[in-house]
Amino acid sequence: MRVITLSRKGVAITFVVLFLLAAGTYYQSQNLTIPSLVKQAGTYYMINTHEKVVALTFDDGPDPLFTGHILDVLKEKKVKATFFVLGQNVKDNPDLLKRVHQEGHEVANHGYSHSYTSSQFIRELVRTDELIYQVINQHTRFYRPPGGLVSKSVIDGVRDNGYVVTLWSVDSWDWKNPGPTRIVQNVLKNSFPGAIILLHDGGEKREQTIQALSGIIEKLTQQGYHFVTVSELKNYEDTTPVQMLKPE
Repeated sequence: MRVITLSRKGVAITFVVLFLLAAGTYYQSQNLTIPSLVKQAGTYYMINTHEKVVALTFDDGPDPLFTGHILDVLKEKKVKATFFVLGQNVKDNPDLLKRVHQEGHEVANHGYSHSYTSSQFIRELVRTDELIYQVINQHTRFYRPPGGLVSKSVIDGVRDNGYVVTLWSVDSWDWKNPGPTRIVQNVLKNSFPGAIILLHDGGEKREQTIQALSGIIEKLTQQGYHFVTVSELKNYEDTTPVQMLKPE
């Protein structure tokens, strides 16, 4: 029997390859789209526009440790954002959700428990909507499935409940905690007019997101961008039909 010895680098590469193969098999078996591939038909992840507008979105709150600091930065910079909240956190932190709403930000739905089980998505969506309504007397319109996992059945079910499946076109990768500078760079190098930017105000340690937020806002503002909510972003959609030139 031949024994093959791998270096640390070789082991790491092998692990990554096996992980990706396993992930691909899982997503395929569940008829799901891999989260990074957010350009899925029937979802809202960007708009076509020449206006330099982007939407900041925050997932997994409201979190008593981090959401308040995010709101402080947004208030200081006079920027409105969209918060995709978890029902479990709404139940535990209703006053924090009230603050999000009272300060003019948009509240959206991210399910109840951040479960990745797609068969639970609609049930959790409805449960979370009920909790949000109890706190701010307002139903929500936009829904982001945990992990961005989508399938045709999920999209159809969400639409049948009056929601729009809302993903993103710019991933800050703040969920990996790569450092505030890298988070800023990730957003800046990938932003474009009409983009929806993914950030987080809950779920794990979000100090780096808080530290990066001012830089993101300041640098995009310097580039001529202004910030809107997810619902406002749709108002900038360029619906002008393409004019075909007639041959001479």
